[in-house]
Amino acid sequence: MNYTFFIALKHLFGRRKNIFGYITTAISIGGIFIGVAALIIVLSVMNGFQKDVKERIVDINAHIIVLKYFNEPIAENEVPELMDSLRTIDEIEQMNRFVYSKGLIHYKNYTDGIIIRGVDVADSNERQILKKHLKFGNIPQGMDQIMLGIDLAEAIRAHTGDTIKIAMPFASGQKGPSLIPEVKKFEVTGIFDAGMYQYNSELVYIPLDAASEMFGLEGGVSGIELRIKDIYRAPQISGLIKEKLGYPYRTNNWIDLNGSLFSALALEKKLMFILLLLIIIVAAFNIITTLIMIVMEKTMEIGILKTLGLSNYEILKVFIYQGLVITMIGTVLGVIAGLIACYFLAKYQFINIPGNVYLLNKLPVEVRILDIILTIIISYVLSFTATLYPAMKAARMNPVEAIRYE
Repeated sequence: MNYTFFIALKHLFGRRKNIFGYITTAISIGGIFIGVAALIIVLSVMNGFQKDVKERIVDINAHIIVLKYFNEPIAENEVPELMDSLRTIDEIEQMNRFVYSKGLIHYKNYTDGIIIRGVDVADSNERQILKKHLKFGNIPQGMDQIMLGIDLAEAIRAHTGDTIKIAMPFASGQKGPSLIPEVKKFEVTGIFDAGMYQYNSELVYIPLDAASEMFGLEGGVSGIELRIKDIYRAPQISGLIKEKLGYPYRTNNWIDLNGSLFSALALEKKLMFILLLLIIIVAAFNIITTLIMIVMEKTMEIGILKTLGLSNYEILKVFIYQGLVITMIGTVLGVIAGLIACYFLAKYQFINIPGNVYLLNKLPVEVRILDIILTIIISYVLSFTATLYPAMKAARMNPVEAIRYE
């Protein structure tokens, strides 16, 4: 063992003149421990939150949608030519027609606003997506069947087998727009859980033909939804499609539509990182206090060591080693505690959060090795910086002055 490292350990954990020295060392280790553990837990939760929100948005929504300007419907005879044109783009994996509008749902004494989505339930890809989120019942098949989000069903007290009413204010039919709401009856065949309160509380699915007829589209659709190979290239492919199709078609993609949400999440993660970093900074100041106390307590020993031939550089190393040992113990314990906490949070999900505020009902966790490495590096850099002043103070001590009055 390096003798300067051995001396550092003896100064830290050897016999001390008073118990207060042990307490300050423990506080320094505890500060690093709490800061590192908290940083790992919070960063992992933020990572999990971003990942879950992103996956659930992409899972239930298309990566790219093709629409007409001013949300004009795409006529039935335009759809085949449009889809043939889109098939020439290699990045597109699947495409489906859809109808999208808003309305009111009524059951017994309960009424709520909804988003009505007409989907092609005969398409195997669409059925697979719906089946993935199906909680109770079956996927709609007939023209008068509907599938509700689980929070919406709870809000209006509806269950599978119940008959509900859908009202469309200012509905457009063959005779033109009407101020009299059109009301249709539907049987609830299924209840789905998309994992996000926003969708569970507003969205309903009905067969595409029923939606097209309900909104007077005469076989037309609101647009074409696309799923692509690389979801993160959605903006580029969206621009390519828009350029290829030209007017009157336009495109939207999941990144642009949810850009403000992801920007807010990224900003929140950065702010939490900075705030929790303050804990480690405070712990670094505790290390300064601990080392200064050791310097004051070990004045005679430092003088003796310098008399025996230890250079200023070797004395400097002794106290830097002490600071790094404190950091190592606190960091290792903090990483272990943080990973254990993340494991239990991810496995048991015992922390519930209000879905209407935070989009998700459970606290998700995703541990990233880069976050752990970054936390460790920052912890050591701050602690090393904190050791320099007391270490230099000890190294510059005059051995004659140190032992004169001892």
